[in-house]
Amino acid sequence: MGLSETHIGTPERRDRLLFISAIVIALLTILGAAGESIGFDRKLKVNTVKTRTHSLLNQGIYYYKCFNNFKAHEQDALLTVFNELLVTQPYWTELLLSI
Repeated sequence: MGLSETHIGTPERRDRLLFISAIVIALLTILGAAGESIGFDRKLKVNTVKTRTHSLLNQGIYYYKCFNNFKAHEQDALLTVFNELLVTQPYWTELLLSI
C-alpha cells in the first residue's frame, strides 16, 4: 500500500488512513459484484472464457474509472444493483449514515 514510502506522524492517523483504504476496497469490490451481476463483466474478458478473469476489486476499479463513459441506462442499472447490494448489508447502511 506504499506505507514504506510515506511518513505518518501518529499511529491514529495511520489507522484512519488504513480504515479509509479498507472501506474503499470493500466498496469497489461491491461495485465489481454489482457490475458482474448485471453482465458488465463480459466486456472485460474474451468471449471464449466462461469463468471470471478479473477480480471483483479490479472490475470495480474499472467501472469506477469508466462510469462517465457508460450510457445512462447502464449507469442507472449499475447504481441500482450497487445500492441493492449495500442495503442488504446493514453494516454499510449504518456506516454511511454515520459519516
